[in-house]
Amino acid sequence: MKRFPFLCVVALLGAAVSAPAQVVVEGKIGRNLRASVAIGSHGAHYCEPVRRVAPPPRGHWETVYEEVLVPGYWREDRIPPTYGWVYDRCGHRRWAMVDKGGCRRVWVPARYETRSRRVWVSC
Repeated sequence: MKRFPFLCVVALLGAAVSAPAQVVVEGKIGRNLRASVAIGSHGAHYCEPVRRVAPPPRGHWETVYEEVLVPGYWREDRIPPTYGWVYDRCGHRRWAMVDKGGCRRVWVPARYETRSRRVWVSC
């Protein structure tokens, strides 16, 4: 039983000697390139293709405020009907429509407004 671990180590060393030597060195260069070198029976050297990734844009967003002239225009306002007490020809008071209402056109003059928008400012 004392020889069992020794025999396992000898068997593993024998298998390692009979197998072709192969050393693999892997590394990462930068963010987008990974290389690996295998030395041994294959002697393979390969590099993964470089994926070209656009660099992040340099700059920032800014909010720009501008004075803008809004031209004048016609606006239609709805006027609701008006009800109230009226007297008929006999002098009796009753609840009735005083004005039927309708639409009224109102001119809104030109004015300046402050408007904001976001613009990209590159560095």
